[in-house]
Amino acid sequence: MPGWNFVTIKDFLIISSAAHVGLVLFAGVRRHSATGLWRLVLWVANQVARWAPTAALGKLSVGSTVEQEQLRTLWVAFMLLHAGMPDNITAYALEDTVMSMRKVVSVFLQLIGPVSPFAILFKNIFSNNDDPMLWVSSLICCMAIVRYGEGAFWALWLGNLENMRSSIKEEEEKNRPRRRSSLQSAMRGGSTPDDEQILLIAHDMLYITKNAFVDYLDKSNDEQEALSATWDDILYKVVNMELSLMYDMIYTKATKVHTCCGYAIRLASPIAGAAAWLLSWFHSKEGQARGEVVITYAMLAGTFILDIIWLLRAAASTWTYSFLNDRPRCWLHHALLCSGKWRVIRRVIVSLNLFRFIANKEPSSYRMWSGTIGQYNLLHECTRDDEDAGETTSNCVSYVLKKLSEIKYLGFSSSHWMEYEYHYWRGNREIDSQYFRKELFSYIWEVMKKPFPQRRGQRIMAQMAEAGETAAWVEESRHAHQEADIALKFTPDLQETILILHIATDIVLLLAESEIEASAQSRQQVKAIKVLSDYMMFLVAVRPGMVPGLVLSSRYEAVRDALARIWKERTQGRDISTTREKVLARILINLENTDGSNTERDDLMPDSGFLSVLYDMNNVLSEGALLAKFLLHRRTDNPIPPKLKEKFDRQFPDLMDLVDDEFPTEAIVTEWARQLINVSIRCTRDSHAKQLARGGELTTIVWILAEHARILRVERTTE
Repeated sequence: MPGWNFVTIKDFLIISSAAHVGLVLFAGVRRHSATGLWRLVLWVANQVARWAPTAALGKLSVGSTVEQEQLRTLWVAFMLLHAGMPDNITAYALEDTVMSMRKVVSVFLQLIGPVSPFAILFKNIFSNNDDPMLWVSSLICCMAIVRYGEGAFWALWLGNLENMRSSIKEEEEKNRPRRRSSLQSAMRGGSTPDDEQILLIAHDMLYITKNAFVDYLDKSNDEQEALSATWDDILYKVVNMELSLMYDMIYTKATKVHTCCGYAIRLASPIAGAAAWLLSWFHSKEGQARGEVVITYAMLAGTFILDIIWLLRAAASTWTYSFLNDRPRCWLHHALLCSGKWRVIRRVIVSLNLFRFIANKEPSSYRMWSGTIGQYNLLHECTRDDEDAGETTSNCVSYVLKKLSEIKYLGFSSSHWMEYEYHYWRGNREIDSQYFRKELFSYIWEVMKKPFPQRRGQRIMAQMAEAGETAAWVEESRHAHQEADIALKFTPDLQETILILHIATDIVLLLAESEIEASAQSRQQVKAIKVLSDYMMFLVAVRPGMVPGLVLSSRYEAVRDALARIWKERTQGRDISTTREKVLARILINLENTDGSNTERDDLMPDSGFLSVLYDMNNVLSEGALLAKFLLHRRTDNPIPPKLKEKFDRQFPDLMDLVDDEFPTEAIVTEWARQLINVSIRCTRDSHAKQLARGGELTTIVWILAEHARILRVERTTE
C-alpha cells in the first residue's frame, strides 16, 4: 500500500481495536440522533473497522522470524474478528444490507484467500510444530471465520427488507399463531404495565411493524380482542419499542444472534477465548518484544470480556424471551419461561449494568424514540437580515458545519448543516412531554378514526351475525383498510400543499393574535399548529426524502427566494416596530389585495392573465395568502376564484367546510394532522427504514400507529 509503508501491522491492530471499541460504545447513538459529534465518531469507527483488515493483509509477509510471523498472523485474525462487527451494529446504512455479488465475493476472498483465517488454520493443522501458539492462532482463526461470516454476510442478509419478506411468507406457511400473551398478562387486573412488560408486548405485536416495512399484506383475519388502552400510556410506547426492535433487525445482529446457531456461537466464544488466553500464557515468550506480548494479552483479554458481555446481553435480552415463546414445545420454554426463571436471570444480569455500559440507559427506556422533531419556519428564515446570521449559527458546532458546507470539494453540503441546525439545535423536544403529546396525538387519532373505525364490541357483532350483517361489515371494514387515501381525501401534490398551508397558517396566527388570546383552548391548539406546521416545513426543506412524490427542491427554493426578495424590497429603509414575521404577513396580504384593477376575482381563471402582484411573484405565495384571507374572514368577505376553490376543496376539504362564526384553529390543527398522516403512510418504506438509523422520525411513528389502528381496531379511552 503506497503511502502506508511506515505503518506496521501492530499499528493496524491498535487502530482496528480502537475502531471496534468505538463501534461498541457509540453504535446506539443512531437510535436517537441524526447528527452530531458522536455520529461522526461512529462513522469514522465504522470506516476504519472495515478498512483495517484489508490494509493489514499487505503487511502479513513482513516478519524476520518464525515467532514474529506467527504473532502477525494471529493479529490479522484479531482484525478480521473485529471486521465481523460487534453485536450492536452490522449495517451502518440501509444500503449495506444489499448483498451484491461483488460484496459476496469480497467476503468469500477475505475468508479463503492466500492470507486469510482459513489459510492460517490450514497451515497450522498440517504443521508438525507443537507450539501452543499454533493452537492459540487456530482458536482465534476459528472465531474470526465464524464471527466474520456472521457479521459481514449472514446478519446483513437477514437484515435486508426483501429477504425479510421471503422469511415472512415462510412463517405464514407454517401458520404460526398470533400471540397476545404478554398483553393479556400485563393488562390482567386493570394494572398499568411497566416498560419491560410493554417491551414484551412489542415483541408479540412486532409482526404488524415488520409486515408494514416489507410491504406484506397479512390476509389472516385476526379475531383477537382489540387492545383497549390510553394512547400515551401503552400504544405509543409499544410502537416506539416495535420500531426499535425493527432497528435491531435491520442494523444489528439481533436476527442472527437470537437463533439456535447464534446462541451456540455466543456460548462457545468465551470458552474459546479463555482457552486461547491460557494457551498463550503457557507459551514461551522467547524472541518476542515485551510490547508485542502486552498487545497480544490485551487483545485476548478484550475479546474474552466482550464475548462475556455479548453472551449475558443475549441471555437477558427480550429477544430471547420472544425466541423461547415462539417454541412452546421446547424444554427451555418450560424450564425458563413457565417457571419464571428467565425473569430472575434477566434481573440479575441487568443489575450488572451491562446494558448501561453499551447503551448508557435502562434496557427498556433506551428503546424509546428521542422525541425531538425538526422545526423550520419559512417566514422567520426569510426575514433575517445579514446581521442576524449569528442567530442561526449561535452554536459553535453549527457555525463550523456551516463554514465547511461553504467550502467546495470537502464533501460537506448545506444539508449537513441544516440537519444539525433545525433538528438537533432548534428542534422541538416538547413532544416528549406527556401532556403535549396527548394534546398533539388526540388530533391525529381523531383524523385516523375516519379510515380506521373502531372494532365493534362482541355483543354488537353477535347481534349483527343474527341479522346476517357481519359479512357486510367485514367487507366494509376491509374496504376502509385499503382505501385510507380516499377516506381522508389525500391529494398527490404534497409539497405544494404543505407550502401553501404553511404560508396560510403563519399569516393567520400572526394576524389573529387577539382572537387566539381570548381562549385558553385556542392557545393550546396554536401550540400544536406551530409545531406541526414547522415540522412539516422542516421535512420539505431539510428532509425532502421523507415527503412522498418527486423531490422538487426547486419549488421550495422558488418560494423561499420570492419571500426573501419581497422582504428585502418592501422593507428597505422602513422602521419596523413589530415582529418581522407579522410585517411580512401583512405585506403578503396587501400584495394579494393589489390587482391593478377592481375586476371581480370570481370571474378570473388562473391562466387568464394578471391576478395580483403576489401571483406574478409566486403562485404558491398567492394561494397561501388567499387561503389565509379565507380563514381569517371565514367565507363571507373573501370569495375564492372558482378554479382555485375547486383546488382547495381537494387539498383542504375540512378547512373549506368552516362555519362563518367559527375561528379556524381547530380546523387548522386537524388539517395539519391529516397532512401528517398523508405524508406518513405514503412515504416509502425504504425512507422510513433509513430514518430509523438517523434518530427516528415522527412520521414513522404515525405510520406504524396507523398500521396498528388498521389491524387491531384500537379503542382509545379519553380518561
